[in-house]
Amino acid sequence: MGDIENIDNLLALEALLQVTFHNRSLLLRAITHHSCCSETALRDSYDTLEFLGDAIISAHVVEYIYRSFPNASEGDMTALKSEVVSRRVFALIGQQLGLFPFIRVDIANLRTFNERSRDSLCADVLEALVGAIHIDQGAEVARDFVARAILPMVEQVSVQADTNPKGRLQKIILQRTGSLPRYRVLEQSGRNNDRIFLVGVYDQETLLGLGKASSIKEAGRLAAREALETLQKQRGKASIIDVGDESQPQL
Repeated sequence: MGDIENIDNLLALEALLQVTFHNRSLLLRAITHHSCCSETALRDSYDTLEFLGDAIISAHVVEYIYRSFPNASEGDMTALKSEVVSRRVFALIGQQLGLFPFIRVDIANLRTFNERSRDSLCADVLEALVGAIHIDQGAEVARDFVARAILPMVEQVSVQADTNPKGRLQKIILQRTGSLPRYRVLEQSGRNNDRIFLVGVYDQETLLGLGKASSIKEAGRLAAREALETLQKQRGKASIIDVGDESQPQL
């Protein structure tokens, strides 16, 4: 990428971020994957900025959760924080912001490149950009960016009640049957570097939910979420039946 193209790219990124950098070389570093500078990666890639940004985002998310959910338990806050600062959510935010076209990566130097790679790069660069903004602009500008780009996701995740579906399902199954839900890998497809797993979650031998994802952990989480939705529907139907029974005349 030439110098003029670099400048145009960085100006467009600044407009997207609503932040004008004093030191644009820092911004360039925040979007540069180490595959582009293997010999000088420590100085020229985003790795250490990503480390800094991750810590800054986590601190702001924790403070926001603490202030916004004063009646939540420590466990609830921890679960919500873990979901908001997950790679999955950061990747989603990065994609929604439109970061990928700005990322400097040498795909030829990567062992594989697929949709997971794209998501991972977006998550990395989001964190690195927060670190770069903090260094270049100061704590308040970084806080404003996090508040604008990331903190709205706290409310969204909370409303979806998707913070820890496996933990919530475990509590429900323990209360119902005294046993733990069991997760089974039912299918595997794709090549070694691009696997898709189908996972089922069971209450004893009863299938409660299915999840499909590129990792067993994520497939299990999706299966637990589907199981919770199934159990919620069952409870709703049971409530309707109970009300109907009570409305019948007593003999």
